[in-house]
Amino acid sequence: MNQNPNLFEGVRHGSVMFPLEYYHCVFPLGISNLPVHWHKEFEITVVEKGSCTYQIDLQTYQIREGDVLLLPPEMLHGTGEEPKEKFITDSFVFCLDMLESQRTDSCTTEFFVPLSKGTLRFPVYLPAADPMARLLGKSFEKIRQTYLEKPPGYELEIKAELFHLFFLLYRQAPYQRTDQEHTEITDKLKVVLQFIQEHYQQEITVRELADLCHFSEYHFMRFFKRHMNMTSIEYLNQYRLEMASRQLAETNLSVTSIALESGFNNISYFNRVFKRKFGVTPMEYRSLTISEK
Repeated sequence: MNQNPNLFEGVRHGSVMFPLEYYHCVFPLGISNLPVHWHKEFEITVVEKGSCTYQIDLQTYQIREGDVLLLPPEMLHGTGEEPKEKFITDSFVFCLDMLESQRTDSCTTEFFVPLSKGTLRFPVYLPAADPMARLLGKSFEKIRQTYLEKPPGYELEIKAELFHLFFLLYRQAPYQRTDQEHTEITDKLKVVLQFIQEHYQQEITVRELADLCHFSEYHFMRFFKRHMNMTSIEYLNQYRLEMASRQLAETNLSVTSIALESGFNNISYFNRVFKRKFGVTPMEYRSLTISEK
């Protein structure tokens, strides 16, 4: 089980032989904030406690205890702002192809390939009051208990329950086809976010980001703010602070080294924006994360 996962694309979830991972996330100390990101796996998340603003596929949701999130491969998602109270979620992230047959069959071609390709999707948000959320919650809990206990052959039980979960979705949940314009917008945003994730330790300008989308700086700034609810520089600083907070929690590097490795060349500025975001200094944050372990 992972308390502080790096969920960005390129990270392996689970193993090669069983590509499924369970994440128990506690905000704000387990993860202070989860910048908008995506990965190639399907994700099912259940909110266990608290509430939070969540951004999914360019839309904003206020998610609460008992709500269920269904996040298909490569869908942009993340917390819109830092939770103001303890916020706990449980998630399973897994490759859909673990449910596909090596020999082409109707289950693969009709139900899983469209999900993998993004041409078909279920509702991404199911409120706790929705009967479907309660059904999926029960199925999710069976998978969670089996994963944690790991009896002999637990992989078979988990796969069987995942098949049942998707059966429930196809039988009762409405689904829709994606439109081309929406796909083009998210594809542009993914290019920008991937560039930031790969180069956040270096100086990044708005001009560079705009060029990735073949936009003018003015058009790009309006485009990014409209769809991400923050400016590109705000996202860059948020991402840098998240990377710094993880280093503080997981390494013994000095605050100065972490600030520099995270793309902050001015240590005083780093300390100031870190405290503004987390409410504590970097050293206080490190002490708090140690006491939480």
